[in-house]
Amino acid sequence: MDDQTAQATHLFRDTDLVYVDPDARAVVSIVEWSRNGNPRSLTMPEKEAHDGKGERRRGSSGRKHYPWGTYRSMKNVYRLEGKQKKPEPGKTLDQVIDRALQEAFWD
Repeated sequence: MDDQTAQATHLFRDTDLVYVDPDARAVVSIVEWSRNGNPRSLTMPEKEAHDGKGERRRGSSGRKHYPWGTYRSMKNVYRLEGKQKKPEPGKTLDQVIDRALQEAFWD
């Protein structure tokens, strides 16, 4: 987590209602309320989905919304604070086996 995100997460109290981006594991903003007293749904930006031919894929037209809740519950569910895990390498055994055969680590 970078310094700006770390500083931004400490600006909220545990009782504040916030929207959270689950992919970035960061707080988007404080919950906004409509005139009738219900929380507004904050729509996530759409990601372009393409098929193998470079054309846009047709999928569900449903829009995704940011989850919201108290900062205390969101930081526990989405691990907003603290040490983040390193992404695991996405290589398969077939990709790695050639290098392992060339470089013997047990000499």
